Amino acid sequence: MNVRVPTKFAHPLFFPDGQMRDTLPDEPFPRLLKHVPFYYDIVHIPPLPWEEIERSLPALVALWREEKEELELCFARRDRRAARSPIVRGLSYLLSALCWLNGQPATNVVRWEEMVAALPYKPANAVERLQFIFDRPDLYPAFVQLHELFVETEKLAGKQIAMKKRMTP
Repeated sequence: MNVRVPTKFAHPLFFPDGQMRDTLPDEPFPRLLKHVPFYYDIVHIPPLPWEEIERSLPALVALWREEKEELELCFARRDRRAARSPIVRGLSYLLSALCWLNGQPATNVVRWEEMVAALPYKPANAVERLQFIFDRPDLYPAFVQLHELFVETEKLAGKQIAMKKRMTP
């Protein structure tokens, strides 16, 4: 049985049929994102990851590293078709990470360009670089670009976390 994805999350790259499973595996945070992109952004079950970036962003980066290892193998075998799913999952992790870094959930994946453009903290030229990935999600240069965006987002997160710690007594 499937459930309709909320309209603002029903981007065809992430939900080709506009549906998600209504039964999910019992996985700890953030592993459900491997099965349902933007799961935590959609359901808003506490603790809210965008309110605890010290915990949630490193967890997203760890998920990305798993996908990155798989992608390196795919591209070493020149298997673009096998690379598509891990890149799409990685792209969803990155969009969530960018929003969480800014203290908010992903809200409109269908209009991701506007959502990302409105974020104060993001890598340089993020929208243009993400557009490249959206247009060619199974190509090696898209993988390289996604990895670079993750590296830059991780640096921004480290800076935000350090500033947050400095401001709290």
